[in-house]
Amino acid sequence: MDLSKLKEPFPFEDLEFRLQSCGEKNGKVWAKYLTYVTNRAICNRLDEVVGPENWKNEFCAGPNGGVLCGISIRINNEFITKWDGAENTNIEAVKGGLSGAMKRAASTGWGIGRYLYKLPESWAVICEDGEYSGRTKEGKWFNWKPAPMSEEFLPPLDEKEFESLKQSVLDFINVEIIKGEQVEKAENYIKDKNISKLKEIVSWCKRQEKKGA
Repeated sequence: MDLSKLKEPFPFEDLEFRLQSCGEKNGKVWAKYLTYVTNRAICNRLDEVVGPENWKNEFCAGPNGGVLCGISIRINNEFITKWDGAENTNIEAVKGGLSGAMKRAASTGWGIGRYLYKLPESWAVICEDGEYSGRTKEGKWFNWKPAPMSEEFLPPLDEKEFESLKQSVLDFINVEIIKGEQVEKAENYIKDKNISKLKEIVSWCKRQEKKGA
């Protein structure tokens, strides 16, 4: 069991993002966001590194409200537990509290996703096709997406997989399954080497092919 593998970076698709602050200056909206590892990815990492039978988690109420989470790993036939907590959130309070507490216990206790604290200040890309939305204090709604992440915060790129996905996307562009505004999106994903988004595009194109068959 190599516990150092718990600390390895996660692929982009295993991350989630939450708006931290936003506003408007000189008529333009700006926004900052925070980056987290999803709880599903945390569970998968623990399963892969220590085995599903060698870890467990537990929750209890915090001393001043909120939730505490303990993540235990079996080491030399003894469970070692690391604890941390989080406040309940404004949306889905209990579920949000449980999720936040587990993320903190995984990070501060076992180093899972702790490298994300080293991320520089994250400025959102404000764009109409952003998959996230936000609202300024003045009530203006906007769409945004996370900026491309530096390679130092991502696992090594599988070049073979990327080239295969890239070629598939280009083929779908040539036969016009991908067309119009979607072409620019696809080309940007290729430029950013965003494997997760390229996988989504290829999967969607294959479904369209079946419908047309």
